[in-house]
Amino acid sequence: MSKLNLNNFGKKLKFSKRPDNKKVITEKELFIETMDLFYDVWNRSNRVYDSYKVNLLEYEEPFFRIIENCFFLKYEPWKAEIIFWYVFAREDENGEISPLLLIIEGKEEEVIVKTASDLWELFKRIDNEENKNNNNKTK
Repeated sequence: MSKLNLNNFGKKLKFSKRPDNKKVITEKELFIETMDLFYDVWNRSNRVYDSYKVNLLEYEEPFFRIIENCFFLKYEPWKAEIIFWYVFAREDENGEISPLLLIIEGKEEEVIVKTASDLWELFKRIDNEENKNNNNKTK
């Protein structure tokens, strides 16, 4: 039986580095990048299954749970659930985007969320409405 040589372990492993341009990344930019990556990873796994019938989702499930847990740590549960809808259920099998039903002060509105930037703006809009309602209650 041969011995495992760990001296070369990781020598071919390469990580991509963020550009070091000393620009401060805003929360919005980080959110959009994270949503785009999360969405792309989910779709890539589905494309592998569709093309080759290899189910990576069973293997990747713990990684998705880690990501989901991080969203629950950062955001209120309703925001995390909308994020999961955005990634997992927003598009049907034909690529059509389903609207999100938004109800503010009894008024219903269908909102189409095409991009992560749209999702960010939707969250900001809802937060502003909540802040307005909370300020009105305290007066």
